[in-house]
Amino acid sequence: MKFLLDENVPISIKKVIQDNGFEAFTLHDFNMLGIQNGKVAELALNNNAIILTLDSDFLNLNRNLQTKSRIVYIKLHPRDPVKLRKIVNNFLKKNSFKLNNPFKVMITETDEDYELF
Repeated sequence: MKFLLDENVPISIKKVIQDNGFEAFTLHDFNMLGIQNGKVAELALNNNAIILTLDSDFLNLNRNLQTKSRIVYIKLHPRDPVKLRKIVNNFLKKNSFKLNNPFKVMITETDEDYELF
């Protein structure tokens, strides 16, 4: 399983994902910083990757991209990197087996379970 980290996700999350046995890459790895969300979604689709983002706009992509994309949106304010690493680690340990089909999920720091929609 592969994850594409949106540019608003701290680079330290890449290691958390890799430590859980998955691949992770960033927009920086592709030299594509500053691209629009639709282009990020297309890049993820072309690389069979799940988008990991702190940007709620990814929950409102155009219908064509929404029906194909796999999106994990983390709602965290303030954006504490320590909390974010814990949230991502817990999510991967509990839900990685559910992440094969298109989905959208919103995670908050208080969630015990995460609903895919």
